[in-house]
Amino acid sequence: MPTRVFKTLADELLVVADQAAEDFEVRGYKVHTERAELGYPFTPALVCTRGRITTIIVEVDAGNRFGKLSKKLDEWIRYARSTSRDTRIAVCLPHTAKLTVQQMAKLQDKGLGLYVAAPQRVVERIVPADLALNVALPQLHSLQPGVRELLGSAYEQFSHTHWREGFEEACQALEAQARRYLNRWSRTGRIMVSRKKGPVLLTAKQINRMTMGDLASDFAKIQNQNHADSMIGQALARINKDRVNVVHRKKKYTTEKRLRSNVGQHMWTIVAALRYTL
Repeated sequence: MPTRVFKTLADELLVVADQAAEDFEVRGYKVHTERAELGYPFTPALVCTRGRITTIIVEVDAGNRFGKLSKKLDEWIRYARSTSRDTRIAVCLPHTAKLTVQQMAKLQDKGLGLYVAAPQRVVERIVPADLALNVALPQLHSLQPGVRELLGSAYEQFSHTHWREGFEEACQALEAQARRYLNRWSRTGRIMVSRKKGPVLLTAKQINRMTMGDLASDFAKIQNQNHADSMIGQALARINKDRVNVVHRKKKYTTEKRLRSNVGQHMWTIVAALRYTL
C-alpha cells in the first residue's frame, strides 16, 4: 500500500507515485509530494531536490491520453527554461502504459525524462535534461578530426545531460594538449620561458607536473610568443578558475551559478584553443 498521501491523483496511480518517490529518495533526492509553489503552472505529483543544485519535477500519469499529457509537459518546459537553476521535467508512467516509439522520441527531443514503474522497481527510460541551461556547442562534425577525437567523449557527456562532467573532460583534454605542445616546442628549443635569472628551457618533468594554472602562467611568460602560444595561454587562464571549482567545489551553489553562466563560452574557448595544439 502507498505510504504517502496524494490528493490530486487517480487511485490507480497512487502506487506508481509512491514507487517513484521512494526511488528518488534512494538516489539521494529530497522528495516533496504535491508541492505547490508560486509560479508553478500546475501542482506536480513530485518535486525532487538534491541540495541547492538540481530539481526534478515529476508528473505521474496513466499515459493513455498522450496529447493532453504532452501539452501539460510543454507548459512545464516553458517554466523550467525560465529558471536559473538546474530544473528538469519528467513523467512517470505505470508499466502498463503503451507509448509509441514516436511518442518516446518526442519526449527525448524535448529534454523530458521518462520513468516507468514496474512491479518491483522504477526504470529510468529517458534521462531528463537540464532545461534551464542555454548552451549550444560548436557542431562536432564541423571540427577537424583531431579536435573531434579529443572532445568526442565530452560531447557525449553533454548529449547525455552530464554537462558538468563534459566540461571537466574538455578541460582535461586542453590541459593534456597544452602539456604536449609545451613539451614539443621546448625540446626543439623554440619555446623558452622567462624566469628571474633569465630565459630557461623547461624539462618534460617540470611540464608534466604543472597544473592548469601553472601552464597558463608559463605560457604567458614564453619569450617571443607566436599567435598559437598566446591563444593557448589565454584559453588556459580563462577557464582555470571554473575548472578548479568544478573539481574541488562542485556541490557549492556559487560554483554552480558561475559555471552555468560561463560553460557555454568556455567550451567555445576550448575548441578554439585545441585547434592550435594540433
